[in-house]
Amino acid sequence: MQIYVISIEENDSIRLKQFFSQPFFSSLNVRPKRMGVKGADLLAKEYFEQAVKGREIPLTPGELGCTLSHLQALKDFLSTEDSHALILEDDAIIPEYFDLNQLDQEIIKLRLPPKSLLSLGGIQMKESRKVRGKPYSAMLLKHKILEVIPDYYHRVNYAMAYVIDRDMAQLLLQYHHPLRRADDWSCLYDFDATVHLYMVHLIDHPVIQKGETNQALSAIEAERVDQQGLRKSKYGNSLRRNLAKLFSERYF
Repeated sequence: MQIYVISIEENDSIRLKQFFSQPFFSSLNVRPKRMGVKGADLLAKEYFEQAVKGREIPLTPGELGCTLSHLQALKDFLSTEDSHALILEDDAIIPEYFDLNQLDQEIIKLRLPPKSLLSLGGIQMKESRKVRGKPYSAMLLKHKILEVIPDYYHRVNYAMAYVIDRDMAQLLLQYHHPLRRADDWSCLYDFDATVHLYMVHLIDHPVIQKGETNQALSAIEAERVDQQGLRKSKYGNSLRRNLAKLFSERYF
């Protein structure tokens, strides 16, 4: 399994040192690949073409850089022969028991269908706690898995840690035309109705409150606006959500 770390931090930054000091990395026998694009460093023309042109509300420089970093990881993954990739952002809080070899083995045992994205953290965060779906038939590292229904794809708002297969990686590269935020999967089912989006609470994330001033925690959150001007999904409207509650359940 390929491992990618999304980060624009300098090698000697406190944030990055703390991230790589987690026990998970000391047990690895493969070196994670770092991907990091600084949106603020892009040429004005590049920024305009990718983040502003044709949009009611542009992507912020941080959002653009983050998305491009994730897409870099997907492209690199597809250049390998691995069946799955683990993508981590540099603020992911990884439990001590988390082991790559065991994760790799359990992912294979799960037999997830093609075009699957398994979010390893975020379901516990405020924006995603209302996500609804159906319990998957198996567990991951003794944690239950929720298969999200399309009407709640818009509530899956964190890309801090996820596992994808090759088919999903290829699909996401096509999905980001035009570019969206890296964690905006709201229209993924509209784009391809054969996708599968799963969530499990294995990895944590620093809790960020609105108005957070600590840029080490909230560099992108501080730039974000409440609405985006891209195409919106036909799923997730109030009527569909209310009907969906009759045949779905929450993670917690």
